Amino acid sequence: MAIGEKLWEGKGKSGASFIKSVGMEGVTSMYTWTAQMKGMGKAKGVDCNLNVTGMSMTPPKGIATSTDQGMLVTMTGDMGIIKGFDLMKMVPSAKPTSVGLWNFMTMSEKLGWLNDTIALVTFEAADPMWMEMNITIWEWK
Repeated sequence: MAIGEKLWEGKGKSGASFIKSVGMEGVTSMYTWTAQMKGMGKAKGVDCNLNVTGMSMTPPKGIATSTDQGMLVTMTGDMGIIKGFDLMKMVPSAKPTSVGLWNFMTMSEKLGWLNDTIALVTFEAADPMWMEMNITIWEWK
Protein backbone atom coordinates (compact mmCIF):
# COMPACT_ATOMS: atom_id res chain seq x y z
CA MET A 1 0.00 0.00 0.00
CA ALA A 2 1.15 3.50 -0.77
CA ILE A 3 -0.08 7.03 -0.44
CA GLY A 4 -1.77 8.12 -3.63
CA GLU A 5 -2.44 11.60 -4.91
CA LYS A 6 -3.40 14.58 -2.78
CA LEU A 7 -7.18 15.08 -2.90
CA TRP A 8 -7.76 18.18 -0.77
CA GLU A 9 -5.96 20.69 1.38
CA GLY A 10 -7.32 23.52 3.45
CA LYS A 11 -7.70 25.27 6.76
CA GLY A 12 -9.97 24.33 9.61
CA LYS A 13 -11.32 26.10 12.68
CA SER A 14 -12.43 24.53 15.93
CA GLY A 15 -15.98 24.91 17.11
CA ALA A 16 -17.64 23.86 20.34
CA SER A 17 -16.08 21.26 22.62
CA PHE A 18 -17.48 19.49 25.67
CA ILE A 19 -15.87 17.35 28.38
CA LYS A 20 -17.84 14.11 28.59
CA SER A 21 -15.87 12.40 31.38
CA VAL A 22 -12.63 12.58 33.36
CA GLY A 23 -10.88 9.59 34.91
CA MET A 24 -7.58 7.84 35.53
CA GLU A 25 -7.43 6.82 31.86
CA GLY A 26 -7.75 10.44 30.69
CA VAL A 27 -10.30 12.93 29.40
CA THR A 28 -13.10 12.02 27.01
CA SER A 29 -14.40 14.98 25.05
CA MET A 30 -16.66 15.80 22.15
CA TYR A 31 -15.62 18.49 19.68
CA THR A 32 -16.60 20.08 16.38
CA TRP A 33 -14.64 21.70 13.59
CA THR A 34 -15.21 23.08 10.12
CA ALA A 35 -12.84 23.51 7.18
CA GLN A 36 -12.77 24.97 3.71
CA MET A 37 -10.97 22.59 1.36
CA LYS A 38 -9.57 23.03 -2.16
CA GLY A 39 -9.74 19.99 -4.43
CA MET A 40 -6.68 18.58 -6.21
CA GLY A 41 -5.84 15.51 -8.27
CA LYS A 42 -8.97 13.36 -8.60
CA ALA A 43 -10.87 16.01 -6.58
CA LYS A 44 -9.72 18.95 -8.74
CA GLY A 45 -12.56 21.44 -8.97
CA VAL A 46 -14.36 19.78 -6.04
CA ASP A 47 -13.87 22.57 -3.50
CA CYS A 48 -15.90 21.87 -0.39
CA ASN A 49 -16.72 22.60 3.22
CA LEU A 50 -16.23 19.93 5.88
CA ASN A 51 -18.34 19.86 9.05
CA VAL A 52 -17.08 17.30 11.56
CA THR A 53 -17.99 16.13 15.06
CA GLY A 54 -15.59 13.90 16.97
CA MET A 55 -15.11 12.05 20.24
CA SER A 56 -11.62 11.89 21.68
CA MET A 57 -9.85 10.13 24.53
CA THR A 58 -6.81 12.08 25.69
CA PRO A 59 -4.60 10.21 28.19
CA PRO A 60 -2.24 11.99 30.61
CA LYS A 61 0.65 10.66 28.45
CA GLY A 62 0.94 8.71 25.23
CA ILE A 63 -1.32 8.67 22.20
CA ALA A 64 -4.76 10.29 22.04
CA THR A 65 -7.46 8.65 19.90
CA SER A 66 -10.57 10.06 18.29
CA THR A 67 -13.40 9.05 16.01
CA ASP A 68 -14.84 11.49 13.50
CA GLN A 69 -18.09 11.72 11.63
CA GLY A 70 -19.20 14.50 9.40
CA MET A 71 -20.22 15.71 6.02
CA LEU A 72 -18.55 17.15 2.98
CA VAL A 73 -20.59 19.66 0.95
CA THR A 74 -19.29 20.91 -2.40
CA MET A 75 -19.83 24.38 -3.81
CA THR A 76 -22.26 22.82 -6.33
CA GLY A 77 -24.35 21.18 -3.59
CA ASP A 78 -23.09 17.61 -3.79
CA MET A 79 -22.76 15.90 -0.42
CA GLY A 80 -20.79 13.05 1.09
CA ILE A 81 -20.54 11.48 4.54
CA ILE A 82 -17.21 11.05 6.38
CA LYS A 83 -16.27 8.50 9.04
CA GLY A 84 -12.80 8.21 10.44
CA PHE A 85 -10.33 7.37 13.19
CA ASP A 86 -7.43 9.63 14.25
CA LEU A 87 -4.30 9.31 16.39
CA MET A 88 -2.29 12.13 18.01
CA LYS A 89 1.00 11.91 19.91
CA MET A 90 0.96 13.80 23.20
CA VAL A 91 4.37 15.52 22.99
CA PRO A 92 4.96 18.48 25.32
CA SER A 93 6.18 21.69 23.64
CA ALA A 94 5.84 20.20 20.14
CA LYS A 95 3.51 21.55 17.46
CA PRO A 96 0.39 19.37 17.73
CA THR A 97 -0.17 17.01 14.80
CA SER A 98 -2.58 14.19 14.14
CA VAL A 99 -3.13 11.56 11.45
CA GLY A 100 -6.30 9.72 10.52
CA LEU A 101 -7.90 7.21 8.18
CA TRP A 102 -11.25 8.20 6.68
CA ASN A 103 -13.81 6.56 4.45
CA PHE A 104 -16.69 8.17 2.60
CA MET A 105 -20.23 7.48 1.46
CA THR A 106 -22.20 9.45 -1.11
CA MET A 107 -25.22 9.16 -3.39
CA SER A 108 -23.80 11.87 -5.68
CA GLU A 109 -22.84 10.63 -9.16
CA LYS A 110 -20.16 13.33 -9.36
CA LEU A 111 -18.59 12.13 -6.08
CA GLY A 112 -19.27 8.40 -6.60
CA TRP A 113 -15.53 7.63 -6.70
CA LEU A 114 -15.41 8.48 -2.95
CA ASN A 115 -17.40 5.33 -2.11
CA ASP A 116 -14.28 3.25 -2.91
CA THR A 117 -11.77 5.67 -1.37
CA ILE A 118 -9.82 5.37 1.85
CA ALA A 119 -8.08 8.61 2.77
CA LEU A 120 -5.05 9.38 4.89
CA VAL A 121 -5.73 12.70 6.61
CA THR A 122 -3.05 14.81 8.27
CA PHE A 123 -3.74 17.64 10.69
CA GLU A 124 -1.23 20.25 11.86
CA ALA A 125 -2.40 22.67 14.54
CA ALA A 126 -1.59 26.33 14.04
CA ASP A 127 -1.69 26.80 17.81
CA PRO A 128 -1.39 24.55 20.92
CA MET A 129 -5.16 24.64 21.56
CA TRP A 130 -6.15 23.42 18.06
CA MET A 131 -8.21 26.57 17.39
CA GLU A 132 -6.96 26.55 13.78
CA MET A 133 -5.39 23.75 11.77
CA ASN A 134 -4.04 22.85 8.35
CA ILE A 135 -5.58 19.73 6.84
CA THR A 136 -4.37 17.59 3.96
CA ILE A 137 -6.32 14.61 2.59
CA TRP A 138 -4.46 11.99 0.54
CA GLU A 139 -5.87 8.99 -1.26
CA TRP A 140 -4.59 5.73 0.26
CA LYS A 141 -3.90 3.22 -2.52
